[in-house]
Amino acid sequence: ADTAFLMMLAVSRKAFFLHTKIINGGWKFFEPTANLGTDLRGKTLGIYGLGKIGFEMAMLCKGAFHMKVIYHNRSNNLQAEKELNAKLVSFDELLEQSDVISVHTNLSAETRGKFDHSVFAKMKRCAIFINTARGGIHNEGDLIAALQNGLIWGAGLDVTNPEPMSKDNPLLTMPSVAITPHIGTATVETRNAMANMATLNIIAGLKGERIPFPVNPEVYEN
Repeated sequence: ADTAFLMMLAVSRKAFFLHTKIINGGWKFFEPTANLGTDLRGKTLGIYGLGKIGFEMAMLCKGAFHMKVIYHNRSNNLQAEKELNAKLVSFDELLEQSDVISVHTNLSAETRGKFDHSVFAKMKRCAIFINTARGGIHNEGDLIAALQNGLIWGAGLDVTNPEPMSKDNPLLTMPSVAITPHIGTATVETRNAMANMATLNIIAGLKGERIPFPVNPEVYEN
């Protein structure tokens, strides 16, 4: 969620592109109408897959920028509706109404390649697309074309398709695009917590005890 929020901010201010411009000696003088970004305050955030991570992203956006939250899920997220006044909408409504769409679903047969040309064409021309879930959820060629042709305004990716991406990928030089190399869990605290969870699982498994952090808890119910 923190990484998705970072991507949204970086894209909205063209931060990565302008940082590179400084490195290349392109910061010369004040240009009042050049390289302008877009405000986020009061805009509509659309969450595709409002689970725990999507909820955290929505909470950050609601708190920092008073963004309206809409989402598309298989079922209602009652916590988000109660605490964030989030609204469940159809997929088409999500595309049509969102100023920022942030993807937080898993990669499955249903979601693979979900965000393709037909989907980007339904989004606002001023929209920002954020994907910190899995690169396979978006069609990267279609995303490049959508940005080049002005179907959407910007994109922030912590996941790409394929990974790692080529250094010659045109996304890397687009003004309103921010890309990081899959760093969503890359903090000392998070990686230590992940290692601790794995260790506790191994110890419990060797002891024949219930694993405390199963990926598929339904096995215990069966």
